Amino acid sequence: MVSRSSIVTMGRRANRTRRLVVHCKLLSVLLIFLATGSRIAAGEITTYKDANGRSVYVNSDDQELTSAVERGGVLAALRLIEHRKSELPGIDEYIEQVALQHQVDAKLVHAVISIESAWNPKARSAKGALGLMQLMPETAVRFGVRDSLDPKQNIEGGVRYLRFLLNLFNENLKYSLAAYNAGEKVVVQRGDVPPYDETRTYVDRVTALYADLQNRNYLKPKSVSRSAAGGRTLYTNIY
Repeated sequence: MVSRSSIVTMGRRANRTRRLVVHCKLLSVLLIFLATGSRIAAGEITTYKDANGRSVYVNSDDQELTSAVERGGVLAALRLIEHRKSELPGIDEYIEQVALQHQVDAKLVHAVISIESAWNPKARSAKGALGLMQLMPETAVRFGVRDSLDPKQNIEGGVRYLRFLLNLFNENLKYSLAAYNAGEKVVVQRGDVPPYDETRTYVDRVTALYADLQNRNYLKPKSVSRSAAGGRTLYTNIY
């Protein structure tokens, strides 16, 4: 007959064994993570970085770009994005034109497009957003866009929406980007960026990429310059 104390001892040993197995599994996952490189995920946007410091932002709805990363790493993803842009001849000039018209920095528009759709004009999100700047149907209607999958119409609507938000939030870029992602109503109600992982990640990614584009002189400063004054972001025509 097995004593009660023996049963308790056996139970404790079994618990220790189960905890050890769990710890080993967690360690295995960590080692796999470290071996495959840096992958920082939050919300619906994932940042991939390679050993050369190159990075790419991938929306979880973009299966083509996700597959490119899995198949050939960051370099393959960047090549896909460049191919997408090559399929949009004259797009940089058009963005400059529309950005100048609405007094929005063209580099900001480039950053938003890069994060929103990675330059896929046919992008469709699970939530129903469409096109290069991922316009929701109601937003497209508000800003006169008839076909959100038309690159020029999409950019026109997206830039007009950005200008509306910058006006609404007194040129506060952080609040404007949060509203672009989550809607202006929630930002107005909270008076701050809402505590949504997806929105906070979105704001961080667009802001970081925007700063990087400025530092790299990604576009020639033809139309709009950006300066900070009293915590505000000011956009002014430099001509």
